[in-house]
Amino acid sequence: MTADLTNKTIGNYKLLRLIGEGGMGVVYEAEHTAMGRRAAVKMLRAESARDEQTIRRFFNEARATNEVKHPGIVQIYDCGTAADGSPWLIMELLEGETLGARLTRLGALPPEEAVGLGAQAASVLAAAHKAGIVHRDLKPDNLFVVPDPNM
Repeated sequence: MTADLTNKTIGNYKLLRLIGEGGMGVVYEAEHTAMGRRAAVKMLRAESARDEQTIRRFFNEARATNEVKHPGIVQIYDCGTAADGSPWLIMELLEGETLGARLTRLGALPPEEAVGLGAQAASVLAAAHKAGIVHRDLKPDNLFVVPDPNM
């Protein structure tokens, strides 16, 4: 069970609502306390935050993410450690859904949409590989589909 951290402050961001949970962490929608900017705050669960290797990997992934310049990669604005020792990342807040959620909701995608999403994912992976980074956990739940701003 995840402790409810709503209304707590992490860095300069007030946590507004839980928006996702995974095996090792939780993600909250948050708002910058002075500027009003919305963001996502990803935190490791307390049990994961006890392992130094996990913490190191968490921050290394954030650094690696910022090394890849591609519009399909989420931006990470800040990182740190909460008073309880839980590492956190302040990230771009995305509107949309994971590919896994879309597949669950709609079933098989039309071929044109599947090809388009596959091409976009391949473009992001190519940029990551060019930077020497290999994504080791590629799956529908780790691909986020956002509305096309040009449509």
